[in-house]
Order: sequence, then structure tokens, then C-alpha cells
Amino acid sequence: MKIEGLFTAFLSISLSLSSCTKNLCDVGDTKITSRDIEFRKRVSEVYYPGSGKDYVALAQLIKGYLSEEVLKSLGYKIDESILEGEAERIDKNTKAPDVLERIKRIYGRNRRDYIKTFVRIVYAERFLYNEVFLKSRDIHKREFQKMEDFLHAVKKSPHSFKKIAEKMDLEAKRLSVSKDKGILRFEGKSIDERKETGSGSGQAERIIDLLKGLKEGMVYPDVIEWMEGYQVIRLVKKEGDEYIVDSVSVQKRNYDDWFWEKAKELPVKIYDEKLKDKFIKEVGWAGMVNLR
Repeated sequence: MKIEGLFTAFLSISLSLSSCTKNLCDVGDTKITSRDIEFRKRVSEVYYPGSGKDYVALAQLIKGYLSEEVLKSLGYKIDESILEGEAERIDKNTKAPDVLERIKRIYGRNRRDYIKTFVRIVYAERFLYNEVFLKSRDIHKREFQKMEDFLHAVKKSPHSFKKIAEKMDLEAKRLSVSKDKGILRFEGKSIDERKETGSGSGQAERIIDLLKGLKEGMVYPDVIEWMEGYQVIRLVKKEGDEYIVDSVSVQKRNYDDWFWEKAKELPVKIYDEKLKDKFIKEVGWAGMVNLR
């Protein structure tokens, strides 16, 4: 057995045999123990060599469990079946199987701690951002309403697209959209004269599909929602495979601002004073935590 394997086995056995571990922190109903910190330090070291420190592990666990508490406050249920499902999802969808295998070796057959200090963190942060924050119309209602108001105005006067945008403190851009080149800032050149390739080939294909059947000069009748923003477009003209469009976009709310708006109400208690001081000194967002 390799030295790394021997050490992993020794650590797992030592932690398993430990009848009591020191409670270092409470996040809502979740207790973070010295045992949890030891496991999470080694996980952090896999991701970021040199980061296997107590305060780093504590910060990662606090952020994950705060995400859980925010989910619960919004009415989402987190139980064993959901977490086991997340573990299966991680196994199937990981893009770094070697990294995942190294993490699993840290825990050995210790499923309980694997779920508590790894799977729960992944699930809470992923689900809160991807499935709740990005998809909630209520969270982004101000940004969406601004685009709805703009759309309503330009439908009445499509050719005043740019002027209306300026009056509403929005930036209008003229874009070239094609399947081959993606999305580019329109510069008056034909697409064949341009050597660069644009961004967002998938976005370009979606826009092209939406523009099918739309007359030149007209505005697409709905606000287009993207993962991180909203967009209103007007078809200026079509030249071969290239679509020239006027576009106005706004970003959705900043995730960190929204997260801490929710999380700052949740109590966090750190019992180890030295660890608490290190956490406050070294972690950039520590000042946002509702420390008791």
C-alpha cells in the first residue's frame, strides 16, 4: 500500500474511533466539529494545494451550510434521499474523475462524513445558485421589469430603439449573429471580411431560431431570458446567413449581494476563539457573517 493510502486509512480509522470530537461552530442546526474540519482540510488541499488550513476548511463549511439554511428558509427540503441523489449526480457528471477519486480516498468507506463535509456543500451551493437564484423571476423582478418596460416602448416605435434605450439609461448595441461566427459587434463589414470569431455559438443559434419569421425592422415580441441576464432584440436586416440585430441587455442581480442579504440573518457561532480570530482576519467575506 502506498504511503498516501496508509495515511488515508490511518486518518479514517482514527476519526472513526474517536468517540467525541470538539464542537467548533454552529450554523443553524448544523454543528461543525474538529472532525469535520480535518476532513474538509484535506478536500481543500486536493482542490487548492497549500490551502489545507483550519480557517479555510471552516470557511468552506460555513458557506455551504449557510447555503443550506437559505434553501430551508425558502421552503426547500433537504433530506437523505436528496443528498444520495446528489452523490450519484456527482459520480455521473464529474468532469474531473481523478480529482473526485482523490477526494473519495480521503473518506474511504466513511459515507457519513463524505456526505456531511463534501456532498452537502456541493449540493447546497449548486442548487441555490443554479436552480433557485438564476431561475427565480421574483429575485430578478426589478431587472426583468426594466426590460419589460423597454420592450413595451420599442414595440410602439421599433426604429427608435437606440433613442429609447438612451432615455432609459440602457446601452443599445448593434450585433452580427451567425451560426459560423457566433455573436460579434457589428462594424459595417460583411461577415466574410471579418477574420475574428465571436462568442456564444449556442446563444447565436438560439437567437437565429427566435428571429425566424420576424420582419426586418421589427422587435422580437418577448424579453429573452439567459442564464445571467435579460435581452430585447430588433432585427435590422438579414444578409445571407448573417443577422444584424439591435440589442439591449441587463444583467440579473449579483449573486453575492442576494446571498448575503439572506444569509446575514442566519446566526453563526464559532466557539474556538483562535479559530474565530483567524477566520475574521483571513476570510474576505467574514464581515458579512452574523457571528454570535
